[in-house]
Amino acid sequence: MLLADLTPKALVFALQHRHKRSLGQNFLIDENITRAIAREVAQFGPSHLLEIGPGAGSLTLALLPLQKPYVALEKDDHCANFLRHHFAGAGLSVVTGDALHEPLPDFCYAQGNRALLVSNLPYNVASQIYFRFIDEDIPLCGMVLMFQREVANRFVAKPGTKAYGILSVIGQYYHHIEHVVDVPPEAFKPAPKVTSSVLRFSPRHRLLPKEREQAFRTLVHAAFSQRRKTLANSLAGFGGRSKEAWLEILESLGYPVTLRAENLTLNDFLRLLETMV
Repeated sequence: MLLADLTPKALVFALQHRHKRSLGQNFLIDENITRAIAREVAQFGPSHLLEIGPGAGSLTLALLPLQKPYVALEKDDHCANFLRHHFAGAGLSVVTGDALHEPLPDFCYAQGNRALLVSNLPYNVASQIYFRFIDEDIPLCGMVLMFQREVANRFVAKPGTKAYGILSVIGQYYHHIEHVVDVPPEAFKPAPKVTSSVLRFSPRHRLLPKEREQAFRTLVHAAFSQRRKTLANSLAGFGGRSKEAWLEILESLGYPVTLRAENLTLNDFLRLLETMV
């Protein structure tokens, strides 16, 4: 099959591969969605592309016309070999490995590059993969990622809403996050039982010195550790401070003692961190 004749549906059909639930495999077959993702990627003006979990190559097909150095990281040997065969000579480098542990291409770490991550992320490890790039402080120019809609909603949630939590605060500290498009189950084969959403991540200016960011993240995790409790109760014992000590801090900052973590903005969390010198 010639590259010019390929479509997402043709690729998935040609793969003739039973999907692996353990890998969270659901293959995109909707060309409108792959083109929408490719348009978002192009707007970043990337110098290099890294795709995680390309599967049958539906999204890869839409991104190759950008003609950028392109690495696809695929855990499934069968899919990786399929991609090498069907995209031979197209400028795609396929690496077999687990995105949670495999060394990433050198271009991801070069400060002068505009490397971009794009992926229809496996549902079962989507957040973990996102945090790998945060933990390793990889200087990407941006990310265009697909999540289960419930997870995507957490990334973009506002304070005071049910979806607002750890992903919201930490994600919005590191990135400006925008919703791109919802993706219905029928856009995949096999069709998942849930709707997906594509998000666009643009790096934000860091508001903290790098050495303070882990303390910030630990504070956010502690604050949301018991969502139904007041913030003072959730933080009791954290940082070596009692519930009473946290109540005093909250009152000194002008917050009500009934405050819960879900009511704090990103700036509120940064204010609380300032008390932990």
